Order: sequence, then structure tokens, then C-alpha cells
Amino acid sequence: MRLKKLMAVACAAALTVTAFAGCSKKNDSSSGSDSKGDAKKEYYNAQPVDTGWEWGNVEIVDGGFIPDVIYNPTEEGLIYARTDMGGAYKYNKDTQRWECITDCFGGDDWNYNGTESLATDPVEPNRVYLAAGTYSTNNGAIFASDDYGKNWTICEMPFGMGGNEVGRGCGERLQVDPNDNSILYFGSRADGLWKSTDYGATWNEVTSFPTKGGYTEDGYSIGLTFVAFDKSSSEKGQATKTIIVGSAGTQGDYLYRSDDAGETWTAIPNPKSEATGDKTEKLKPCQGEISSDGYLYSTWSYKVGPNGASDGAVQKYNLKTGEWTEITPERSYTCGYNGISVNPNDPNMIVCTTLDLWAYFDNLFVSYDGGETWNGIWSCDENGKTVNNFDLDISNAPWLDWQGQLKPGWWMTGVAINPFNPDEVLYTTGATIFGTSNLSKIKDEPVDISVKAMGIEMTAIFDFVSPLDNGEGTPELYSTMGDLYGFRHDDVTKAPQEHYGDFKATSIDCAAQDYKIVVRATDDGDGSVYYSTDAAETWQAVETLPEGVGKKAGGTAKLSADGKTIFYQSGTTGVAAAVTSDFGKTWTTCEGLPAGAVIETDKVNPDKFYGTYDGTFYMSTDGGKTFSPIANMLVSATSIKACPDTEGDLWIPVGAGGVYYLDSSTGTLAPTSQDVTLCDAIGIGKAEKDGDYMALYMMGEANGDGYGIYQSTDKGVTWKRINDDTQKWGNVRKIISGDPKVYGRVYVGTDGRGIIMGNVKQ
Repeated sequence: MRLKKLMAVACAAALTVTAFAGCSKKNDSSSGSDSKGDAKKEYYNAQPVDTGWEWGNVEIVDGGFIPDVIYNPTEEGLIYARTDMGGAYKYNKDTQRWECITDCFGGDDWNYNGTESLATDPVEPNRVYLAAGTYSTNNGAIFASDDYGKNWTICEMPFGMGGNEVGRGCGERLQVDPNDNSILYFGSRADGLWKSTDYGATWNEVTSFPTKGGYTEDGYSIGLTFVAFDKSSSEKGQATKTIIVGSAGTQGDYLYRSDDAGETWTAIPNPKSEATGDKTEKLKPCQGEISSDGYLYSTWSYKVGPNGASDGAVQKYNLKTGEWTEITPERSYTCGYNGISVNPNDPNMIVCTTLDLWAYFDNLFVSYDGGETWNGIWSCDENGKTVNNFDLDISNAPWLDWQGQLKPGWWMTGVAINPFNPDEVLYTTGATIFGTSNLSKIKDEPVDISVKAMGIEMTAIFDFVSPLDNGEGTPELYSTMGDLYGFRHDDVTKAPQEHYGDFKATSIDCAAQDYKIVVRATDDGDGSVYYSTDAAETWQAVETLPEGVGKKAGGTAKLSADGKTIFYQSGTTGVAAAVTSDFGKTWTTCEGLPAGAVIETDKVNPDKFYGTYDGTFYMSTDGGKTFSPIANMLVSATSIKACPDTEGDLWIPVGAGGVYYLDSSTGTLAPTSQDVTLCDAIGIGKAEKDGDYMALYMMGEANGDGYGIYQSTDKGVTWKRINDDTQKWGNVRKIISGDPKVYGRVYVGTDGRGIIMGNVKQ
């Protein structure tokens, strides 16, 4: 395993960070390695540079699955959260917002943005560790930091991890020994139990551990699901003697115990429950924690999920007697149990969560007597109707109303009691973090629950468009994305009120001269092209589709400058683009434009449409009915951007060919600067001064300054990098746009870190 040191400053604050880098070059000083991990170091020299821009996010407030949240037990206010594909976060108690601590992982390291497990050191709270790997088809790594995640060292592991795979709500698989914090254990999915004795710098397999799991779910290995220490079994400075590891197997027993600091292991018999009867192998252990008075509290589920958990139980194991007691809060539910947390200062206080209780919605339970009795945030009356025992405040993310289907959570796999204030409990869901600060009132009054995910942004972005200023009411952005479908962003610094609520879209566009007219193409839902005439308040499918195009055809839909014509190139192979001026009552095939063309519309002249295919550029001056070739180049273009305020000006990213400018009125096509050596995407925004040409933004490389985000204010002649190597944002997509209303504002699309936004520093 090679040892690298990653000298990268993570994000400082969600809205006041200091920029992105695409693929920073590594200083390759490593020539070999061995199993001890003592190779020469390899550095990622990522240091902050003041570029004059500040970077943050368009505010959505999460939007994706957060498998777990973890409090440090010895430093008040130190909290971490791990996401399945958007990195890891640390809570800033001063700003009360989360800050990403993995933005230094970029495109080359995209697989590290799925966090399989996270461990915060209970002895030296400045130390934090990540088991990173989105998919187990690629090898994962364990990262170590001794400065709260600002800088990382990396130990590459010889096996994969599954931060975005089935079973990601289990754990924590990675744990620090609470008595000797130089020791860590990690339970892998298919390669057994691993141990480090040097603060995570090197790792070796615990060969005495008797199993690697063996159970697969939906094709994914689940493996070892949690590691738990009995702190009372050793003195400070000595390796903890009693350790319990959960495993997901297909037969035999699923928990293993060591009482000699991991030297030898014995199986713990599976517990019986009402859900299994004598078939104790049915349920798999999901999570486990050992209380200060010597009990293992564990959750069990048929299918570890986050989907398909149809049976489950909560079990209590006496470490002294070896006896099991079932303490499942509600045995009548058809669901699993997953999240569990024990108050380190009061071993009788336990919280747990259901998993996949879709007939109602997932529940959060608390017990103050070691699991003998429980209270939930909701219950069922004698008629089977739900009785809520909570007040839910979603003002920080109003879209969680989910088109009138407000719930206190689903996919509730992570739950944690604040060790310094047991009234405060956080729990994770498939879309946010919720929290309460008055849990002890649960027997007497409704529990207050509110959104606690501010600063976390982990949506996967498909497309966006920033409208020209058409007067009062013009939104700052329209977006499309996975899971949440997309939003009209009236204020990019505030979470939107409501998402579209129907399906994901492959493209979105609005009329340059009328922001209220919007069009989306989709490969989901019941249609292919949808439009809105009220600024995305309501949507309708076009009345018919072009000949040869069926439902879910995807592709790209564009609007003429005045919004009266939809220009659509479907994703259907061999079918040419078509236009409609009556919202799909009739369609006209675009004559002269090859099928599968990349399309764009002029933003000034509503009769001008453009397309490119196989290196040839085409233009229509009759509203898209007929096209003629106007220019050629040797390579095919993957996108075209029309200047929002200048008729006929087109900008084309050409990869290693740089940036090209096409004057459609003359057919002149030429690169703008020899200094641009790579351009993956182009965006256009407001000019710095009135009367100047609009500002250009590029995702690429120029002047030998590395891959990143660049701006040109002289029509592409010169380019300035406006970010630095501390911000890579994981898997950045080739989606970029300036804002035509705000000089210096630029939007960047990512796969798991939401919409990144840059602004000129004030």
C-alpha cells in the first residue's frame, strides 16, 4: 500500500471558500511500496491562492442520502457527516453550517468522494479518518488528518469500498481504539478485518479474524458492518481488550468477539427475535454500540438496505453473561431497524431508527431505561392511524414538503446523541439531516424537529440556465438534477420553495426574452418534452412528439429567443431535429440538419437556430425549418453557446483544440487564443462594464496554470484562472454558465456536490 501525503486545504466555509481545481498535478516522488506502506511520499501541492473570487454553492440544502452523522465524545460541538457520493463534512459550530472537508479530491480521485465510513478520534479530537471509495470496483483508500480534515494523508488499500453501494447505512466500519488511539480497525466488504497501529498510516489484515462476511445484497458484498469497543475493558494507553465486530453472512453466527485486543476471536450466537423465530440467520446486523455499563446495543434487518428491509429487530447483549434480550420498540411494523446511538454519559438512554417503513414513514425511538420502554416521534392509534408526536420545521429547506408529502424522514440510517446535551439528537435521511433539541420532552409534548443540513450540498446536476434580466421576477437560475428533479432559484443564496416534483430532465432552457417560458427534455416520466409558461410553476407535456420519437426520448430542447418556438433534438437514433410553434400540436422536421446534431438558438433573433454535426456548423434563418452549412472544422463540437446579447455570436469548446469563436453572419470560425490548451465547457455572463463584450467562462486550462475555471473579459483573447487548487469538488461535470445579471458570477455543475457558485470578492 502506497503512502501519500495530500497537502490540500479543505473548504473553509460553504459560502466563503477559496476555489476549485480540476485535476491538479501530483508530484510523483513515489517509486514503489510494500505492505507496510513505507514508500516515499507523493504530494498534491494544493495551496490557497487569492484569485479575487470566492466559491460556495447555490443553496439547496443537501438533497441526497447522508448515511451517518458522528459526534466526537470529548470535544463539544465537533460533529462530522458522511455522504454516499458527495464527500465528508465537518460542522462549524460558530456559523452553524457544515463545511466540506473533501473538496480537495477532484476528477482524478472521483471515487474517493463516496465515504464508506468516518471515525473521529475520542482521545485527540483533532484527528479524523475517512474510509473512502464510492464503488468497490475501484480500490478505496483510508485518509488520515491531524488537523480536523484540513490536510490529509492517504493510504491506498488493496480492495474496494462502497460508499454509494447497498449497505452504506451500516457501520461505522472504521473505528479508533478509545484507549490507545494509535490503533484503528476497519471492516471491509469482502476482504476481512484490517488494523492500523500507527494512526492510519499503514494497514494489515487481521488474519485471525474468522470471516469476511459472504452475504451479498442486490449484487453487492456487505461484509463487515460495524466495529465496537468496550472502553472499560482496558486502561488508558493500553489496547482495548474487548471488541465486537458485526458481519453479514449467509449461515452461522454474525457477531465476533475478542477479549485479548484482537488476537483471537469467538463467535457470539445470533439472537432470536419475534421477526425470526428460530431462523436466527435471517436478520443481518447493521449497527452496534457498547454502553458504558457493558451492553452491546445492536440493530438487525432483513436486507441491510437502504431499500427492501422488510423485517428487523433491536437487540441487547450482556457482555458479562452472554445473554441476549430483544428490545425492539415496535414489533408490528414491517420494516428493518438500522440507526442506533447510546448516550456515553447515561447508558440507559438509547435512540434507534426504523428502516424502510414505507407504509407510514420511518420512526425515531428513544428509551431512558435501557430499552425496556420506548417512545417514538409518532405512533399508531387503535384504528391504525398515525398520531404525530413532533412539530416539523422545514423553513431552512422548504422543498422538503415534497409536493405536499411532508415526512420526518426515510432511509433513516444514521442517528447520534449529543454527548454534551442529550436533548439534542441528529438523524440522517435520504434527503437531509433532521435534529431535535428537546427530545427529553417526548413523553409530555411534541418533539421539535428541524432541518440541520445547512451547508451540505450533494445533488447530481444535469443542466442549468441563468436567464437574462427580463424585469421584476426574473429568477437567478433554473436547474435540473437527479432525485430532486430541479428548481427555479429565485435567490441562489436561499433554498428554493419547491422542486418540479415529477422527473429528472436531460436539458433545460428558457426564452432569452421571456424568462417565464421554460422547456425541458427528459428520458424519464411519461413524455419527452415539457414546457412551462409561468416560470416553472406548472408544466405540461407537448401535445404530440415529432415523428419517430417516443416517450422518454431524452435529448435537448431549446427555445427561440421569444419563446414561441421549441427546437428539439431527441435522443432517438436516426431521428432529425424538429421545431414546433404551437407547443407540439404540429412539428416540422428541420430540413438540412443531420439527425443527432448538437443544437442551439440565437438569443437575440428568434428566427435564427444553429446546429453542428461531425465538424460542420449549420444555421437556420426561418425559425428552424431549413438549415444550411456555414462553417467547418476538423473535430466535432459537443456544445455551442450563443452570446446572450449579441446576434450571431457562437462560442465552441473543442477540448484539446481550445476555444473557437464562430461569427455566423460571415461563417468565420477560428480559435480565440493559442494560450488555451484545453476547453471542456464554455459559459457566458454579464460584462464587467456596460458596453463591453460579455464575460466568458471556461472549464479547462490556459497559460499553463492548470485545469480549472477561467474568465476572459476581452472576447477570448486572454484568460485568467479564477480558482485555485484547494477546490476540486469531486466529479465535476462539463456544465458551466456565467450569470448574465451579475458580473463575475459563474455556476459549475457537479456529480454529488451540487451547483458550485463563484463570485467576485467584495
